[in-house]
Amino acid sequence: MKEMTKQQLQERQNAIMEQMDQMEIQSREKNNGDIKFTDEEAAKYDSLCRESAGLSAKAKALASDAELANIRSNEEKGAKLREMLKNCKNKRENATTILANPADGNVNGNLEAGGLIPVTIKEIIDTKVAGIELPEDLIQVMGVTGTEIIPYSTNDVNFTVNGEVQKVSEQGLDFANIQAQPQRVAASVAVSHRAIDNAAFDILGFITYKLSKGLAMFKALHVYSHCQFDTLKGPFALVDVEELTLDENIGKNLAKKVAEMYDLGFEGVPTITMDKVTEVDLAYTKAIPGQNGDRTVVENGKCCGYPYTVSPYIDYALDGGVPKKEAGARYIGIGHYGYLAMEQHGEFRFNVDATSSANFDRGTVVLGISTDFSLTELSAKVNGKNGKPQAFKLIKLVEEPTTH
Repeated sequence: MKEMTKQQLQERQNAIMEQMDQMEIQSREKNNGDIKFTDEEAAKYDSLCRESAGLSAKAKALASDAELANIRSNEEKGAKLREMLKNCKNKRENATTILANPADGNVNGNLEAGGLIPVTIKEIIDTKVAGIELPEDLIQVMGVTGTEIIPYSTNDVNFTVNGEVQKVSEQGLDFANIQAQPQRVAASVAVSHRAIDNAAFDILGFITYKLSKGLAMFKALHVYSHCQFDTLKGPFALVDVEELTLDENIGKNLAKKVAEMYDLGFEGVPTITMDKVTEVDLAYTKAIPGQNGDRTVVENGKCCGYPYTVSPYIDYALDGGVPKKEAGARYIGIGHYGYLAMEQHGEFRFNVDATSSANFDRGTVVLGISTDFSLTELSAKVNGKNGKPQAFKLIKLVEEPTTH
């Protein structure tokens, strides 16, 4: 069998994490919240644990000195975390601590003397969840302390034609600011006793995977969707929806929407976001109707010549208070994401619940994460405006009318 590369090893490890995660979810769904594997499922779960351990051994063999040191460091941290979870499970204790602050690495541990909870939330592990890739120019800041105030200028200097000795009118330069509004964001992750007790299993990687996946989905939902949340509204929830017909002129009309923002002074390169079906449609639509050649609206990783991302969340709206894909609707988002600030404030608080009967009896330890996030759109007040975002557009695609 051909030896796996480092990337292939990582991809397979991620696939194992996903599979085990789904097995636990499905077991809880079938057993009223309890994790109860059949003999066949338990054998499969243990087999995945052993395969994961084997992949880790192969990764060590391929690792450079620096990578090997990092792997060994994570193994030591994983052993500490496993021991702490075992104590919580076996002694029916709860524990709370503050995770490492991604901004500066400071850690305050109060689980055990000198014990650290080494879970990093900053990095997003590649998963099989669709549409969590965010634009490269999106401002993401972790570990913000205090109140974040973002200043901006509201006017420019205007030159005029004046007589030789005519007094030039003085102009003032005005400034204003936008203040970030942090909101509490929390999640709970259930980890089975079986995963905690299995010494061959990478418990640190599994927990980090589950937390990272959940945070990635949270970010994508709030950045891309037009859900009218009470707080943490994304930019596409703040603009008026515009319509374009999905016909042979869609490429030109999309480019004109970008040009409209350019005329307002937003001259950078925007990112376009669409769902997968729309990507396929545009990949089979000629860039210029009736042209000779094979140029299409979407080609070579660009849409109308601009970078794009694919996410089903662009079609999401609230349905009875629940974020869901809007039935029968397809949208395209255009954004200058340098005008969107996503910030995590303060520290990640990490809680372990092993004492409640509900959690203990179903064979799980529940890990809770709580922190503050803010999502601040910055273009609404640029150039003295005080209305809707100017650097974002939400386009609803409508089908071309049929002719009889």
